[in-house]
Amino acid sequence: MKKRFFMCVAIATLMVFLAAPALAEGDNYLSNKVGVGYQGMIAGSLINGISVRGWIGDNFGLEGSFSYGGIGVEIDGHDLADADLTLFEAKAMYAFIVKSNSRFYVGAKAGYGMIDVDFFEENMLDDDLWTLGAFVGSEWSWSEIPELGFNFDVGYNYIMFDTDIPDGGPEIELDLDGIAATFGIHYYF
Repeated sequence: MKKRFFMCVAIATLMVFLAAPALAEGDNYLSNKVGVGYQGMIAGSLINGISVRGWIGDNFGLEGSFSYGGIGVEIDGHDLADADLTLFEAKAMYAFIVKSNSRFYVGAKAGYGMIDVDFFEENMLDDDLWTLGAFVGSEWSWSEIPELGFNFDVGYNYIMFDTDIPDGGPEIELDLDGIAATFGIHYYF
């Protein structure tokens, strides 16, 4: 768990340093700035992640996020099941309404993830998944603390997962789709 946390921090730091030189001053306070913070996805339960978001001028935005979630089930001191999900996502955004402390945007996203499931300490699943989606959202900040941006997105997600169960198990092909919502808080530099 600590290793994954430090990997999140390293990825976010690298993304800030790579994106920051391309940015300059704009009309909206958050324009041409890079923010680092929290991005969560409501998918039945909450998937938490670290995110780097930046706006190039007033209208174009990019975001990269890294999410990790794990669950363990133990009965009478014996491991029954463990599952881990790691997800990397990239978003491109276009804001068509821009005010001094807010913007309304549309966007598209793509992602890559890894899922690992152990049942009775034997690996049952260890494979990749891909996501695609489109969304609409808004980001705003208060004039008293303009460097703190809050965002909310809602849109359509499509998840593709294809795997084989080890030891002659069945092939699983899973396509999930539906409406998903994300929200975040970023501190802009």
